[in-house]
Amino acid sequence: MLPVRITVTIGSRTVPIDEVSDARIATPLRHAGQDVARRLEAIRCPVHHKAATNVRLHFDQRGAADLQYDSCCEKLGQRIRSALG
Repeated sequence: MLPVRITVTIGSRTVPIDEVSDARIATPLRHAGQDVARRLEAIRCPVHHKAATNVRLHFDQRGAADLQYDSCCEKLGQRIRSALG
């Protein structure tokens, strides 16, 4: 599965999901990361046939998600935005 680095803002700190000890918070965020990984893994660049890399998913204090990733070119970015948007 495509690796996704998940972080969350707790109070005034941003921490990796592995540092969140409350399973009521960590479990759904990990599931969201796995869902993003599955969806992005299936999307390939039509030119270079590569998937997104360095995928990061951050959740703020309100639970809003911010997805960031590296892509080989704009074509892959367009495909990802179309599929997830």
